[in-house]
Amino acid sequence: MYRFLTSLQPPKIEITENHISTNREFINGVTIEKISVDSIGRNGLPAKYTVDYWTSCNIDHPKGRSPEPPDKIVFNEKGNYWWIEKESDIQYVHKGLWRETVDGKKRLPFSIGLERLPTCPMEFEREQWYFITVGDPQVTGIFFIIDKNGNKNQYFMSSGVSPI
Repeated sequence: MYRFLTSLQPPKIEITENHISTNREFINGVTIEKISVDSIGRNGLPAKYTVDYWTSCNIDHPKGRSPEPPDKIVFNEKGNYWWIEKESDIQYVHKGLWRETVDGKKRLPFSIGLERLPTCPMEFEREQWYFITVGDPQVTGIFFIIDKNGNKNQYFMSSGVSPI
């Protein structure tokens, strides 16, 4: 019964300078967006911002075998995953738990033809905001910032979507 009830809760995510981990699995990978904040909302989180750069971790799902998707992705180590990166210039506005582009157009990161990298090509910077998506329908995203004292702050945004 406990396992069933905990499966209804959003996943627990931990982000550090070196890795991202979950109490589930990263079936669909992780995307990290480096953002320039234009305005902060009443909740103290970015309300309007521009994605300047993004990197995406894609999980290998080889044919013929089924390795377990990872529950931890180490940024500077090779694993059953690979990375792509791209400069960007997409402006977003958060409305409640959802975000939309300022111009109203639906956009997805363009990844076809980008070089596959064995490790994460970026490092977290202090006093820099990031928006992280984990490919789980229960998670809208996670705002992440390391303050000037080196304290890691993450703000989990549950989507409210039920897993069943």
